[in-house]
Amino acid sequence: MTQQASGETADFQKLIRCRMTSAKGEQGVRFVALEYFSLWEHMMRTRHGLECIDYSVGLWIPAEEFDRKAHIYSHSGAVEAVGRFNFSIFDDTYHYTYTASRFVPDADAERFRQTMLAHIPDDIRRSSRFDLQAVPGYCIEKENVTSRDSLVLGLYHGLHDIY
Repeated sequence: MTQQASGETADFQKLIRCRMTSAKGEQGVRFVALEYFSLWEHMMRTRHGLECIDYSVGLWIPAEEFDRKAHIYSHSGAVEAVGRFNFSIFDDTYHYTYTASRFVPDADAERFRQTMLAHIPDDIRRSSRFDLQAVPGYCIEKENVTSRDSLVLGLYHGLHDIY
């Protein structure tokens, strides 16, 4: 997180943008937090039969922060509207709150939201144990990577220091 002039923190997130392709040739775009990407990609390939292609590294910025400094951020690379969905679910059995965030291109946001909500039982969705927040934002593509091998090297050799 970065300290803003007003004293608030801006929640920036390093993301990997990739295109997914299925055995049937269906394609889609995914944005995955950099620190989870290797595990996520392995699960997509082994569990769902999807392949990741066409990688790039980017920085997600909340829309409010982007709008405040659009004159600066717009020079940083390709800009794509990408929302962040924050989920919180309280587990009564273990007295634990599970939280997760997913990053989704604006064009896919409503379909994603409906798909995720379909996995949560109605009684939980309607209770005070569940919360879903949509945070508008943008992903600024920092670096296009030609192969997975280049991406892995980038992840472990200084990529965390780029931003």
